[in-house]
Amino acid sequence: MPSVLIRDALFRVSTLLLDAEPQFVRWTERELVGWLDDGQVAIAKYLPIAGARVDAIKLKQGTKQSLDTIASTDVKPGDGSTPATVHGNALNELVRNMGADGLTPGRAIRVISRDVLDAQNPNWHTTTGAKVEAFVYDPRTPKYFYVYPAVPASPAMWVEASYLANPAPIPNTGTSGTPRYGKDGSDAGVIGVDDKYLDDLVNYVVARAYMKDSEYATNAGLANTFASMFLSSLNSQVQALTGNNPNLQVLPLNPAVPAAAR
Repeated sequence: MPSVLIRDALFRVSTLLLDAEPQFVRWTERELVGWLDDGQVAIAKYLPIAGARVDAIKLKQGTKQSLDTIASTDVKPGDGSTPATVHGNALNELVRNMGADGLTPGRAIRVISRDVLDAQNPNWHTTTGAKVEAFVYDPRTPKYFYVYPAVPASPAMWVEASYLANPAPIPNTGTSGTPRYGKDGSDAGVIGVDDKYLDDLVNYVVARAYMKDSEYATNAGLANTFASMFLSSLNSQVQALTGNNPNLQVLPLNPAVPAAAR
């Protein structure tokens, strides 16, 4: 769970921009927060694992389910954070049933081929049950999956899901006279990605700030420097996850490499 305060991240940015005393003079808080939000999305785009979550989610009636928009009332975050609307990108797996309240661990859930279900029970989309036994997933439609048996109208059915989602957006409601994330402020909001990505976020925002077309902001050299640090860091993390070290085979697992995860 992220713990770095948004105002602390922005103070690092303002310090590098020589805009900290007073803060938000050359670059407004609103534009810096917007770029900070863009940076989170960019990290999750190029490093999908940055958006990994394990939550209890409430299923919709029927077999077809969607991760596209999960209402705050239909998710119980696995990290104990306050529920908020989640926009999912791709399913990893369904782990187990979580009862009618989303808090009661139950039967494990297996993945199954749709061809198998179609052959064994062509009417499986209309067969309801008290617990989810299996799920069907096609990576070509990453935001959608099917559960078997179908979810009835009542009672509610919750499952624990491992999936990828967009980082939580950062509220951008400060004004020039009353900044929300000033260095001496009291706002306790935290960034939407893991703390280990803080330097990447800072580099991204500083690069975007130096790209601004203004008398005192535009600096192509510094913009390129910070953009290169951002991209180099992400590329290094991708390489570490995908193949340089045989013990680090996360995207994807590679049993063909000696000592790789199986």
